[in-house]
Amino acid sequence: MKTAVVFDDMLGRSVPFYDEIQRMTAELAADFAAEGTAVYDLGCSTCTSFLHLARAIPRETGVHFIGVDSSQEMLDLARHKIEADGFDRPFELVCADLARGVHVSGASVVMMVLTLQFIRPLYRQRLIRSVREGLTENGCLILVEKVLGENSTFNRLFIKHYYEMKTKNGYSELEIAQKREALENVLIPYRLEENRELLRSEGFRHVDVFFKWYNFCAIVAMK
Repeated sequence: MKTAVVFDDMLGRSVPFYDEIQRMTAELAADFAAEGTAVYDLGCSTCTSFLHLARAIPRETGVHFIGVDSSQEMLDLARHKIEADGFDRPFELVCADLARGVHVSGASVVMMVLTLQFIRPLYRQRLIRSVREGLTENGCLILVEKVLGENSTFNRLFIKHYYEMKTKNGYSELEIAQKREALENVLIPYRLEENRELLRSEGFRHVDVFFKWYNFCAIVAMK
């Protein structure tokens, strides 16, 4: 439960421009959210996204919010947080392991914010296929990922500046090293172009980048 409690603070200090990414993601979601459809957040953690989405998507669209996460502790905290905030839209929280597959249905928007990078590459294609199949025509997937640089020099420089950012946000060198070790072989990033190719190979017609900061990027893909 300790990780769940500090998770929001950790994201704010570890992910560059996290609030801006959430704001932009909500804006794009509102552009695609269609009346009577569902908006999914796969890997929703504490459902920060729901609060941003509720401010961006008009209530009269009747959108149903569905959050999926593998941690019941995260979902319990999410429920408490969004109810405490007065969230009054229809929603559902589902505990499921995305690596085992996910059922998406009637979705105009699917979000995966810093989620796909934790799915073993062996299962990513199947997951993206399930998302595309569950989207309505012209629906979109919003994908935020940590990425590798296109060559070793860029990758080294991007990581150096990322660690500098974490240091400025109060992390010690030991904490940074411990986090790096904990994520080794757990967080497996692709290059930006590899993510694009994955999306196109599974039938997304249009793929574009709407945010990039060194080794973090956000992509919108349309069915």
